[in-house]
Amino acid sequence: MNWELIKNKLRRLVATAAILLGGAMLSAAASGSMPLWAAILGLFAAVIMLNAVCGILLAQPEESVGQPAPAPRKHPAVQLRVVRGGHAA
Repeated sequence: MNWELIKNKLRRLVATAAILLGGAMLSAAASGSMPLWAAILGLFAAVIMLNAVCGILLAQPEESVGQPAPAPRKHPAVQLRVVRGGHAA
């Protein structure tokens, strides 16, 4: 496994953990087994974790400093001829 795949799997694991943490906090606060202030604090932490992970996942790859950007290719214009009579010229 390469390092990028491991980082991607780890980020997905953290995102899943944040979602599960938020669900557990919400259900615990609804049942009354957890104080409301602790649930709000936990949900805030879960949102921060999700924002951090999604920001990392959606970040654009950095351009390498040592390599110049590839030049755009210009394709020559294609000229089409209409041939009548069914025979190619």
